[in-house]
Amino acid sequence: MHNRASRASAIAGVVCLVLFALLAALLLTVDRAPIAGDGSLVGLASLNASAHSLLGESHLAETLSNVLLVVPLASMLALAVMGIRQIVVRRSLAGVSRDLWFLLGLYVVMLVLYVLFNHVSINNRPLLQDGVCEPSFPSSHTLLAVTTLGAAMVQAGQRMRKGGARTTVVAVCAVAMAALVIARALSGVHWATDILGGILLGAALVAFYRAIAFGADDDKAARGKHARR
Repeated sequence: MHNRASRASAIAGVVCLVLFALLAALLLTVDRAPIAGDGSLVGLASLNASAHSLLGESHLAETLSNVLLVVPLASMLALAVMGIRQIVVRRSLAGVSRDLWFLLGLYVVMLVLYVLFNHVSINNRPLLQDGVCEPSFPSSHTLLAVTTLGAAMVQAGQRMRKGGARTTVVAVCAVAMAALVIARALSGVHWATDILGGILLGAALVAFYRAIAFGADDDKAARGKHARR
């Protein structure tokens, strides 16, 4: 039996996923014009062109978005170390907490989606980079930031006691996520709908992870136990 928070997370995941699918459908069917860097068609062209003109292009913002990737990668490493520690302490793969196995699954799903959308071109980038115009929807930087840092915030909320340390971890993750997404939007290498798509898909993954990994009422005692380790 899932608790109220689990149901809310599941509903939020469904809503975000439906909105993502709707956005993708609109990009494939509405106002398509040859405005990509290679002259290929881009959906919602008027909206995307106007947003791109407003936001501009910034090499500094692009560099910053790449540098900020260290934060989500560090969060993944920290949670991986937690899982390895559990294996060492409990001397068994079976001793690893269920939520960490689901977290590994989340990372795998994110990687599969990354590869998929790099081969399925819904929209191409506004700019040529090294003579190539890559698929741009959804923004992989945004997807990575929202998924990994969102999951890290969920982990902090479940495993850490209320207090300064938990607040700091959540705040750092939230600020890094927002900074990376904003920097990516200002870099000019993506359309606005690419950024929105990355946010929606990442939010859906995190919501489903929260619902599945921490949703069962009978896991509350186990979570309290993990929070003290």
